[in-house]
Amino acid sequence: MVRTGAHAYLKYGYESTFGTAASTIDKKFGLNDALSSWSLTHNRQDLPALNQVTIDEYAYGQQQGSIGVDFTLSNPWIFKTVLGDPSTTGSSPYVHTYPHATNGINKTPTSFTCEVGFDGASGDIVRTLKGCVAESLTINTSVGGLVSCSLGASYGVEDAPSTSLGTAPTEPTVEFPYTFAHATLEYGGSTLAQVQDLNITINQSSALLYGLGDHQAVDAYRQLLDITGSFRTSLLNKVVLEDMLEQISKGTSGTYSDTVGGSPELRITFQRSANEKMILTGTGLAPTDLNYDGFRANEPIFENVNWKIKTLTVAATNAESTPE
Repeated sequence: MVRTGAHAYLKYGYESTFGTAASTIDKKFGLNDALSSWSLTHNRQDLPALNQVTIDEYAYGQQQGSIGVDFTLSNPWIFKTVLGDPSTTGSSPYVHTYPHATNGINKTPTSFTCEVGFDGASGDIVRTLKGCVAESLTINTSVGGLVSCSLGASYGVEDAPSTSLGTAPTEPTVEFPYTFAHATLEYGGSTLAQVQDLNITINQSSALLYGLGDHQAVDAYRQLLDITGSFRTSLLNKVVLEDMLEQISKGTSGTYSDTVGGSPELRITFQRSANEKMILTGTGLAPTDLNYDGFRANEPIFENVNWKIKTLTVAATNAESTPE
């Protein structure tokens, strides 16, 4: 009998030591979660030999896997994978700020363990993916749609599968399906109207580290944090155009500025209520390019802006005193 996603579960937990399974694996990525891609390689090398045209032997290199997880944004806890632990202030509601207000952003990746269970027709399969590190987290929404998230991660440690099927992840207390109607965008200190879609990608440029004597990863490290995004909105004025021009000192004001400026420079808000929301605030905003869908009779004109920021802060307000 063919099995479907109804016969599988996915959950994760944060590790204390890279590559050692988390002591508790019970977290859910978000609503409508799906394991959208999954691969594992052992980097086989084919060894030929003189005096023959067939392969003589195989040799094997590093074990490395990758996963892609898609889900609907419903709580803020996933930000730990790319920004580290938050600091918490306030009292009912509490504000969880990523990265930590005192310790700052983690200079090493936050590793986690994923457990994938499959209730097979002739036998159960439980795979434990250890040493997972997020490569990127993308959040996007458009008019009429949900706030969708995609997490890409690599992992370097997987042992033989188990046949002891576990349970589905524990649903977090904070769980609400955010949609486009809960989102607002501020650019250069002003709230943009008639936004059609927006996107932000946090890429922590993580990589697995291998060493002699072990085919599995022994650690992970992160490189330059790269935060980019885009939005599409009705063409109403020349604000973004001036930002593009003035960054090469050719704008109408004749001044140079390496960032857009304004307070906030960039802010994306997902708000259910005054006591439950997520505010993403960026500094060091600079547009990358500006383009248009075209000018056609009786059709709306939209401008498409791709941008980059230097830093990002996420302030999540909810009723939970500690992150789940």
